[in-house]
Amino acid sequence: MANHEAYLRSALSVYRHPELAARDITNCIGVYVDLRPQRDTFVFNDGSRKEYLCLSGTIPVTYKRNTYNIPLCLWLLDTHPHNPPMVYVKPTSNMQIKPSKHVDNTGRVYLPYLHDWKHPGSDLLGLVQILVIVFSEEPPVFSKGSGPQRPPPPVPYTASSVGVTNNPPYPTSAQGMPVPSYPAVPATGYQVPTAYPPTTGYPQYPAYPGQTLPGQAPLSAAPGGYSAPAFPAYPPQQTSYHQTGAAPTTQPGTGTLSLSDEQIRMSLLTAVEDKMRRRLKEIFAQAQAEISSLQKIQEDLQNGKSTLDNMMQMLEKEQNDLELNTKLLDEKNQEMTAALSKMENNDKLDIDEAVTPTAPLYKQLLNAFAEEQATEDTIYYLGEALRKGFLELDVFLKQVRELSRKQFMLRALINKCREKAGLKDIRG
Repeated sequence: MANHEAYLRSALSVYRHPELAARDITNCIGVYVDLRPQRDTFVFNDGSRKEYLCLSGTIPVTYKRNTYNIPLCLWLLDTHPHNPPMVYVKPTSNMQIKPSKHVDNTGRVYLPYLHDWKHPGSDLLGLVQILVIVFSEEPPVFSKGSGPQRPPPPVPYTASSVGVTNNPPYPTSAQGMPVPSYPAVPATGYQVPTAYPPTTGYPQYPAYPGQTLPGQAPLSAAPGGYSAPAFPAYPPQQTSYHQTGAAPTTQPGTGTLSLSDEQIRMSLLTAVEDKMRRRLKEIFAQAQAEISSLQKIQEDLQNGKSTLDNMMQMLEKEQNDLELNTKLLDEKNQEMTAALSKMENNDKLDIDEAVTPTAPLYKQLLNAFAEEQATEDTIYYLGEALRKGFLELDVFLKQVRELSRKQFMLRALINKCREKAGLKDIRG
């Protein structure tokens, strides 16, 4: 799987949605391991070529209680997964394509799932699962006989014989059964056919009872007075019932064919069966799209739950912090209330005790600073006294010299204390 992821990153680099395409391919090959991605050249009807990524390999199909490997090739457009892939049955040398309403003679596969493809409800895994269901009902290949098979000439019919099957008899069990246990298809070396059917349009399904296609007339009255509803003949090898021993009868004098009651009953049963199968496939595709939508909603709900859990944790943390701050505020409020009560009772308040340092070093620093500021004020007032003539000059100089010496020592002490306390120097 790691090798596939590395290869997909390189091969899908030219695609428009490489991440979505890689996720879709990985989900598919994780279940159907025989499908392998590879880049190859696709040739369109007009001869133009373009390199696309294709899933080539086999898928297991159960038919009549036996498991067979059906070889496939799923070509992914560069707009994948927003556009459906092109699916082809890729028979080996000992196989032959069995055309049906889902597979044409070139091996191109047509399905309502491909026609109604819509991202993100449609994906490769769902497509392969539907292919397994369809091919288990009607295998797209059968083993080649000992010699070449020549198809019988078509039987002409008129408007009155519409509904008469012109199919050749069913092949024998050796021809009509898929080859059991096909070997794995090589991952390289597959040559794309040079002409494919147009990519647009969708093959018309056979009509069901009660529906008349353009250009066709209703059935003539069957023996016994039963008037059968009009429906077209089914293509070769498409019906799911076996031929009965009754053969069409010819109306005397007209040269046209009429149907027996048994043939009409079997035709009606086949038409109803085909209609039920198509309806079940549509229901399956719709249910798968609803499941994908519900899975996306579940993922969004889980992401929302994670976001809400984170928000709840943040709110709980903020609530705890708020309760702690509220408790601290109540304690400070009680202290302030006690201080106000003490002041109201006219108790003596000691100014020196108003400020209490937390350490002796801080107390020494506080006292030295207060004394230095007092000395600064004393020198200022001595200057004022000298200016106004209240103090002699020699007395002023003597006092200022002593106070300056004291102030110098106090400042030196303050700087030393601040250095010990790890505080910034006041001179800086």
